Amino acid sequence: MQITFTRTVLLTLLGAGTANAAPCERTNGGQIEPVLAAVATLQETLTAPQRALLERPLTATSATQWSNLPLALVPRAGLRLGDLDSKQNAAARDVFAAALSACGLALLDEVRIADDYLLPLDRNSIGWDGRNYYLSVLGAPSESSPWMLQLGGHHLAYNLVFNGTQPGATPLFFGTEPIRFEYQGRSHEPMNAQSNAMRALATAIAAHARARLPGTYTDVVKGVQVTFVPGQRPTGGTDTGFPHSYPTDAGERGVPYPALDEQQQALVRTALRSYASLPGAAISQPLVEAYESPAALRETFVGYSGAPSLDARGSYVRIDGPRLWMEFVVQPAVADRTQNHYHALWRDKQADYGGELSR
Repeated sequence: MQITFTRTVLLTLLGAGTANAAPCERTNGGQIEPVLAAVATLQETLTAPQRALLERPLTATSATQWSNLPLALVPRAGLRLGDLDSKQNAAARDVFAAALSACGLALLDEVRIADDYLLPLDRNSIGWDGRNYYLSVLGAPSESSPWMLQLGGHHLAYNLVFNGTQPGATPLFFGTEPIRFEYQGRSHEPMNAQSNAMRALATAIAAHARARLPGTYTDVVKGVQVTFVPGQRPTGGTDTGFPHSYPTDAGERGVPYPALDEQQQALVRTALRSYASLPGAAISQPLVEAYESPAALRETFVGYSGAPSLDARGSYVRIDGPRLWMEFVVQPAVADRTQNHYHALWRDKQADYGGELSR
């Protein structure tokens, strides 16, 4: 019954067509008062054991316990969305709608539907399932003290900090398998906005010799830490590498933003905003303003590896600023090895986890 509810409700809310195709510059949400009210309403619908799952302390261990791997590979903590009844699901969705932009909410829906699409293909029981997404409130929700809203599962991790030392939108991971698909009579392409923006950027800068990054790329560089042993399931899979180190040599970072023409510079900003528009604007807009300040853009680099068209495995695009770190990579699909899938990551070198774990 729960899986029918999840799929039916999500598809009804999405409507026909691809949910994430709308221009993601249109942001909204993220104001703390509506988020607090939505969280309080959700808490009222929960049983005592469910509240104990939802409410966890804000510590480095709990905050970095996000992953892009399926549930059977990396167990999650928090409140499992697939275990909620219809009233609780509606209340949880109100929390998401208050904290995220319309594009961020659509991405959540689309990524979960992609997992439902993969569910019949899960022959190894690794946990693809739109129900296997978890919500946690880390710390006590407050208008003044730091606390965190953590939402994610396979191919999605929202880590939103309120009242942090810095605006807290990152780390934000998202991915999709398949890249595009038909499901229950509708077309879906969860990362349409981001893939198009990064493709346009990589294609535009490909003529710059400095734009090609050294090395090859099999995944995002600053994601979760995973240990692979041949013949065994991967281990790790959480953000235990935080705080990360970043390239400082200009030769490793791509072409500098000031070396681009106006059209190419505009493509950098469009790609940047396609990621930054996923949290509510009240959360992400201060970060975008910092990233796009003249001083920051003078020290921002963009680069790519592989095919600028993003149609080949190992294709990779990156925007790397004084604070900003955004990656996009093309990988082989897991369910169907003849296909590809995407991973993307947004980090802030100063403000990951709202700056609270760096103090």
